[in-house]
Amino acid sequence: MSETTQNSSPPKKKRSWCCAGCIIIPLVSILCLVSAYFIGPPLASWLGIFGKEAKEVYEAAPDLAASESLTNTFENLGIPGVRVYVIPIKDQPTQGAFIILDASAGYQGMDPLNTNNNIFLLILQDITARNRSENLRLAHITVDFRDEYGETATAFTADQELVEDYADGLITQKGFFGQIEIDFLGTLKYLGIDGILEEIQK
Repeated sequence: MSETTQNSSPPKKKRSWCCAGCIIIPLVSILCLVSAYFIGPPLASWLGIFGKEAKEVYEAAPDLAASESLTNTFENLGIPGVRVYVIPIKDQPTQGAFIILDASAGYQGMDPLNTNNNIFLLILQDITARNRSENLRLAHITVDFRDEYGETATAFTADQELVEDYADGLITQKGFFGQIEIDFLGTLKYLGIDGILEEIQK
């Protein structure tokens, strides 16, 4: 009888470990996924996988004249809720233009990625003309479209050469949108541009 009792106890222990494993393994998997989601992007940025932080690439002080000029583009077209910052790139003779289309601040236009948004082409044509006539030295344009809550809905970057080709009619609308860099993580917030802009506004 004692032998029967001893033989029956090991299977019970195996079952308990098996059940514990069924719980622990999925739990560890979930924790790994959560860690990858929240820790992965900052770690990748720190390692240089997604590029340098904004403060390493751009000067803290914006080009006020260039920023005002591009702001006039939207004012002349009667488009509210837009902020434009032109920031010099460190150790380069060029600058980056950051256009924030903020629905929470009154912007009522369509998403710039909407292929029926003809006003967006007019904006790019005006920016191209100003860049050439005023020698703004733009290297790229980053557009950050924010919803009625002020949250980034769409963000993308286009090289100035691509912008000018589209504005001049050298490439189609489809060709333009096919070559822009869409940032699904939120360009300005993820790369730290928001931090620079907040310092500028103080």
